[in-house]
Amino acid sequence: MLLTRALQRNPEMIATAIDFHQRGIVPAATYFVDLDAIAHNAKLMADEAKKYGLRSYLMTKQNGRNPYITRVALEQGIDSTVAVEATEARTITRYGLPLGHVGHLSNIPLREIPSIVAMEPEVMTVFTYENAKAISDAATALGRVQNVYVRVNKPGDEFFKGMVGGWTEDECVEGVRKVVELPGVKVIGLTSFVNITYQTPAATKAKPTDTYFTMLRAKELLEKELGLEDLRVNAPAFNNCATFKMLAENGATDVEPGIGLLGSSLAHAYEDLAEKPAQVYVSEVMHHWEGEAYTLGGGLTYIEGSGGPQNEYPIRAITGRTFEEAKDNALTLVERGIIDYHGVLADGEKAKVGDTAIYALRAQFFVNRCYVAIVSGVSTGNPTLEGLFDSLGTALDADFNPLPVAQVIADIERVATELYGQDRNAASV
Repeated sequence: MLLTRALQRNPEMIATAIDFHQRGIVPAATYFVDLDAIAHNAKLMADEAKKYGLRSYLMTKQNGRNPYITRVALEQGIDSTVAVEATEARTITRYGLPLGHVGHLSNIPLREIPSIVAMEPEVMTVFTYENAKAISDAATALGRVQNVYVRVNKPGDEFFKGMVGGWTEDECVEGVRKVVELPGVKVIGLTSFVNITYQTPAATKAKPTDTYFTMLRAKELLEKELGLEDLRVNAPAFNNCATFKMLAENGATDVEPGIGLLGSSLAHAYEDLAEKPAQVYVSEVMHHWEGEAYTLGGGLTYIEGSGGPQNEYPIRAITGRTFEEAKDNALTLVERGIIDYHGVLADGEKAKVGDTAIYALRAQFFVNRCYVAIVSGVSTGNPTLEGLFDSLGTALDADFNPLPVAQVIADIERVATELYGQDRNAASV
């Protein structure tokens, strides 16, 4: 499980998280991010992607669109960013960061397309002719041509309900033909999801899904029937250093690491992979009821959305006021209500009110209502809180009010270049 991995591979992060919470440096209900580990993981991923000729886009939803994480990852050689929806695109550009792939999981609403196209993203995904036409109209009005990816699926392929769209394999040629004819867009590739099966959690044994091979067949069809050349193959999901080689060997051109950068994917729970655990959720024991300890929620929403603890790996938290007190004091998360008010732990007598509770989860910061603390210097014994954010990427001051964007950008640049700059090695972790 991820907590065991974090205790084994990054105990300094956990010790610092407990210390910072107990001293009031970070509040409860905070994802604590070790920026040294982020730099380490990003450098490994960037180098591995380049080794196999893959273009790397950082998926920003898992990290709450956090500009420190994104900027440091870019500094280590990650090529660009992913905004799976319009709100992410706005946060990325707010902080002056490059906008790579937009609309990956949710196409941009028609009336919001002009503002997103004006941000000049590298590529946008379209699921419909209507979406493509709106992009074409917006791009034409700006005197430019917008690159787009299309998505092709086949009934019976592996995908998640609510996370699918595009054309079927049977209709893709005629459907995409209409997109190709639009003056303001250029079809440069395809994307799909999921491309590596989640049925086999071991990354070292990962194989492409039927969904992925449908995309490859569609690529050949579109190139043959529409005269398109060298279409790119964008292959997000389950992206980490252990899967890049396999994807490249199967024709992928793009990868989109996200939760792998945090060292917190399902694969990282099952195997000791190259990426180091880079985040934990910091909570606090609030009270007890009927023998159970109630820890503050706000950052535990995704557990419910992924089927509950019994369908994941056994989820536990460690509790205490120091690392030594907490490291062997594990309590098991039990079922609770639909709304994430508390994480409820069995064997509550092992925890005291005011204790820090540390969880290690398959994090999706952006679906929560919590904070994100960005901390540098963990690996060198000089931890510093660089910034506190909400879970959607808004920087906050000591009173939890939004900070001026210009100030945040300046702080991010200082940290990215002075602490993690390309002329230095990635942080030694």
